[in-house]
Amino acid sequence: MKGQFLSDEQQDALQEVLNISMGQAADALARLIQTQVQLSIPAVIQSSSDHFIGLLLQPAPHQIAQQSFLGELNGEMIALMTEQGNEAIARLMHYDSPMVEQDKQELQLELTNILAGACLHGLISQLNFKIQLAAPVLLNPASLHASRLNWQQALLMEVQFQIPEFNFYARILICLKQESLWPLTQHLNLLLL
Repeated sequence: MKGQFLSDEQQDALQEVLNISMGQAADALARLIQTQVQLSIPAVIQSSSDHFIGLLLQPAPHQIAQQSFLGELNGEMIALMTEQGNEAIARLMHYDSPMVEQDKQELQLELTNILAGACLHGLISQLNFKIQLAAPVLLNPASLHASRLNWQQALLMEVQFQIPEFNFYARILICLKQESLWPLTQHLNLLLL
């Protein structure tokens, strides 16, 4: 990744911006459920469309939702979450138990909106971008092929959220398409002045 899309300084600046953004997302969820949320150090890598799809197809029992965005930056956010952890969070959010399938889907979309939306909002507000965010939708990665993604190479930002006491685990992937890299680097350069 380094030396291709971003310089070392740009990547360091982006990771600092992501640290703040992801912290805001963890705080939003923690306030909602009144418990502490742990998060990983954000990772920033270059990804091919095939590598990206491979991440989504990893064998793990998780639910996947997608939220697209466009404007000065174009891309998608993917939220991968464990079903068992979601059910524990549902109890904290006062969903009926046992949950019917419609409630499980609604919760998945709500958590995606909270975590992915807060991550992206923090990123764009710090870098002064304007975007439009689509509503999240459930995603079946088995139906996703590289030809449907409309990109070959992208910048992939990833963070993991955990609440160990409830077995809650979520991975948020923010995928910036290649055409977004030039405006991103220009905004990062302004931060570095």
